[in-house]
Amino acid sequence: MHKHALLLLLLSCFYLPVQAADTPDLTGTWELVSGFMIDAEGEKIAYDLEAMVSRKVLTATDYAFVSRKGGEFWAASTGPYIIEGDQYSETPELLSYTVAEGTRYNFTFRLEGDNWYTERTENGKTVEQEHWRRLR
Repeated sequence: MHKHALLLLLLSCFYLPVQAADTPDLTGTWELVSGFMIDAEGEKIAYDLEAMVSRKVLTATDYAFVSRKGGEFWAASTGPYIIEGDQYSETPELLSYTVAEGTRYNFTFRLEGDNWYTERTENGKTVEQEHWRRLR
């Protein structure tokens, strides 16, 4: 084997994805503080007014969340996420509700200390806003 090819092979074995220095670190455990979503019927569901409790955990590559509403199980989802600038996108792979395969939820976000604010729009209309607080 050519020595350059061998070196390239060895280096590729140790490659780890590196987060850009200016990319916010969202890894950790997050608790939903407030927010809302617009449901399929166009009705606004206010999370903080509907006794919504949710936790989201992010690793370097994946997210998982579980939510209760009024003390009852409401939703769960997990899959990969990516960050590009001020865009955060989730691609659910295992979830408790039905979406088309390959669905990707795209959010604009900002991070202020341990507070993470997200907003998702569809056709120019805000359909979801969330405020999360980092627990750990």
